[in-house]
Parts: sequence; structure tokens; C-alpha cells
Amino acid sequence: MKGVRARSFLPRTAVLETTYACNHRCIYCSCPWERGDGSFDRRPEMGTAEWRELVSELCGAGVTSLAFTGGESLLRGDLFDILRHASGCTAEHIETVDGELRIEHRPPELYLLSNGRLIDRRVLEECRDLGVRLSLSLPGLDTFEAHTGLDGADRVLEGFRGAKALGIPVTANITVTKLNLHELERTMAAAVIAGAGQVLLNRFLPGGRGLANRERLELSAAGVREMLSIADRVLGAAGRPGSLGTETPFCAADPADYPHIKIGTHCSAAIHFFAIDPSGWVRVCNHSETRLAHWREWRRLKDDEYWKTFAFRRHGPAACSGCRHRPSCDAGCREAAHITTGSLAAPDPVMPPAGRAFAQPAAAGGALTEMESRTV
Repeated sequence: MKGVRARSFLPRTAVLETTYACNHRCIYCSCPWERGDGSFDRRPEMGTAEWRELVSELCGAGVTSLAFTGGESLLRGDLFDILRHASGCTAEHIETVDGELRIEHRPPELYLLSNGRLIDRRVLEECRDLGVRLSLSLPGLDTFEAHTGLDGADRVLEGFRGAKALGIPVTANITVTKLNLHELERTMAAAVIAGAGQVLLNRFLPGGRGLANRERLELSAAGVREMLSIADRVLGAAGRPGSLGTETPFCAADPADYPHIKIGTHCSAAIHFFAIDPSGWVRVCNHSETRLAHWREWRRLKDDEYWKTFAFRRHGPAACSGCRHRPSCDAGCREAAHITTGSLAAPDPVMPPAGRAFAQPAAAGGALTEMESRTV
């Protein structure tokens, strides 16, 4: 099939932050509205009807995956009304099968990201009936309360068991910090034994409430490598897939050293996914503190310079320009750099000092080129 035209420039995945409210007080939380200085204001949350309208608009614009999160989405009494509406929408899925493009019109893929505290039989049955895939947060076992402010690791593990019993795909979402690194192997093993089909690791990123706790939570480059070594070992032994949800620079860790865990080195914001906050404002990713446009005016994003900086990868430290990995590495999380330094072109906090000691010279003629146009 030739000449397939995308429905819009929007990425295929939308992260829908349905509420600011949360029943945990995670010290690592990067939600921008949890920043202590209040610089990210909490504008009025959208109601049921507007969320339904938004979901329909996104599906019509070519979005094929919807990830519902918060805050804690399950605190919304109308969450499953919105999910039922989403499951009845039609999205255009374009996939490559045996070297050829295939287009299917079917409902979007639905994901629910939860801290697990409100997961019960009713919630699980609703997820099963609507085909919702779950992701439950488990930031440690012994350190669970220290991270979230509440005891509850056993409750999350019970959620994995319940999901597995009902045939619901469920991912263990583990944010790794200095405080829980020592028990990462046990945490991953407990999640897998309880029924998690895969593991998504996220290294702590400064932002939101976590910005005030950076010193005691943030991993060094050595800590990131230790995290990946542990994860690679556990996943290899368990035969389960796993990934690191936070892009990581080559100078902090080389993906080739960890064959059992998928590690991204490119920033996916505004390329593979974007976020919409509880008030309906679009951001390049859920970590970003920069609101760009209300969802009703999403077409304006095509001409928004901040959006284009990410969409065309016009970011990255100048110190990395001579590195041979530059074409395949965005020098870590751009928003973590922005939040901590005020510049999108600053180093990721995890990078070794001034470039990066591990950076490799670029081969002659190896300049990065960017495609400056997209089908609209």
C-alpha cells in the first residue's frame, strides 16, 4: 500500500491526565501541579462530556492509544463512563505487517495507570470487559510507605494477582530512587511472581513534588547502571519483557550492555506521545511544565515553536555535538534538563560532568539531519 496519509501530525499515543487529585503523597511525584512553589496552576478540571468529546476528537485525528492517568484516575467517579465511550470510538490503526502497510479501523488501545490503592474486583472486571490494560505502581516493598506516605505494597501485589486471574495484561511500573535501589531485585521478583506480565522502570526525574526531594532520590550515572544490571538479570531469569521508560544518554549507560531490557535514547515527547492535563491543555509530555494550547485548538501546535523543538529534535547540549552517538541520542530527558536548569539544551542531570566524559568523537560526515516536514 502506497501513499498512506496520516490523519494529523499528532503522535499516536495521548497521555490523559484526568484529575489533579491523588490518594498518595509520593515524594518522587513529577506531576507539575505538585511543585511546591505553585508555579503550575490547577485550572478547572474538565467534566465528563468534555472528556468524551476530547476522546472522540483524538481518535478522529489519528491517535490510536489512550493512557488514562492523573493524579489517580480512579478517584473520578465517571472514569469508566469515559472509558466506555473511548472503547466505542473508532481509530485508524496503521501497522506494518510482513513489510506491507495495513490499515484497520477499530477502537483505540486503552491503558489505565494507577497507584493500585483503589483496585478491586469491580474495577478489574470493568477493565476486563473494556479491554483496558493496567499499569500499577510499585515503588519498593519495604520502602513503599517511605515513597508514597502510605503502606500498601501488599495491596498492589494483590492487584497484580487479581488482574492475572481475569486475564488482564498488567505492567509493574517501578520508579527507582536512591531509597529503593537496594531492594529493586526483590521488588521486581515480587511483581512478576504476583502476575505482572512486564516491568516498566522509570529512573527518578526531578520535577513536581520530587524537585524538593532531589538530593535523597536522584540516581547517579553509576546508580542507573546498577539499576539496569539488576533489571537485566531479573528479566532474563524470568523471561519477561521490560523497558526503561525514561530516555537515557549513552554516556550514562550503553543499551547494548543490557540485552533483556529495552532502553530508549531518543526523547519521545511530541513524536510518539503527548499529554493533556486535567483542564484540557496540551503539553509535549507528562513531565513538562509548559502548557501549549487547549485541546480544542490542537492544530495550532503545528506552528508552536516549543512543540516543534521536540517534534524535530531541535534540542540537546552543545557539548554532545562531537559525540558519535549524537544521531541516535538526545542526551537524556530534555524536560528534566529544562526543569533543573531552565534550558532545553542543558545536560540531563544524570549525565557525567561536561560531556561528557564518555562521549565519543563523531565520524567524518556523520552529521545529524532532521526532516522538517510532516504529513498533515
